[in-house]
Amino acid sequence: MQKVSIAGKGGTGKSVLTVLLAKVLQEMDYHVLIVDSDESNPGLYRMLGFHHGPRDLIDLFGGPRRVMELTGETDVPTQTLGKERIYLQDIPDRYLMGTDALKLASVGKITGAFEGCACPMAEALKAFLSRLVLKEREIVLVDMEAGVEHFGRGVEKYIDTLLILVEPSFESVALAAKINLLAQASGVKVIGGVINKIPSPAIDHRMHEELDKRKIKVLGVIPYDEQIAQACLEGKVLEGGLARESIRRIARVLLGEIKS
Repeated sequence: MQKVSIAGKGGTGKSVLTVLLAKVLQEMDYHVLIVDSDESNPGLYRMLGFHHGPRDLIDLFGGPRRVMELTGETDVPTQTLGKERIYLQDIPDRYLMGTDALKLASVGKITGAFEGCACPMAEALKAFLSRLVLKEREIVLVDMEAGVEHFGRGVEKYIDTLLILVEPSFESVALAAKINLLAQASGVKVIGGVINKIPSPAIDHRMHEELDKRKIKVLGVIPYDEQIAQACLEGKVLEGGLARESIRRIARVLLGEIKS
């Protein structure tokens, strides 16, 4: 569990899970890099207490236009720091925010009308993940864009663990089934579902039934947490009470300390 992707329908709470999982792993003495790969979500950095985000990683590859010029028959060539391999300590400080144990990076954002699609961001993310080498007790959490386009771009080829975040809705469950199949086809080694925003034991039970029908292994359940909802509404730092404790258990499952 070194390169972890968090995927799912829009609004399920992927950024919340990413941030709280990172904080829990940090408390467990891991060094964590969060990669914000959602080109439209503006507020992940606020969840960590920052007033603005870091410089976009896509600039390490010459910017969006250069990235797309370099794609085609071959992958993006080695432009990042002129190296075939990238270690966390190689990334310049202006592309990161945070402490030594918990850092945030952002691939890039759509900032203006008629700017074009998010294809360059996906290509830059692939180039970054394919070259990134992690040492012992280093983990990367990728907060993916909503939906499944990143599978079409082949990003998951460089991911070893994928968490499918699911909320109690037909659309979320249906998309989770599709993500599960796409992740298997992409060669992701560990795939599991995380059920979020659960208001009652009855809904919890029903969600387990629905995911079991679709052969999605449930790694954990996160209850509805009013503290999280309030922080998200106000754009404040995420701490979490009930949610954080549930995510701590999910972290232990992922690390092999306990069974799901």
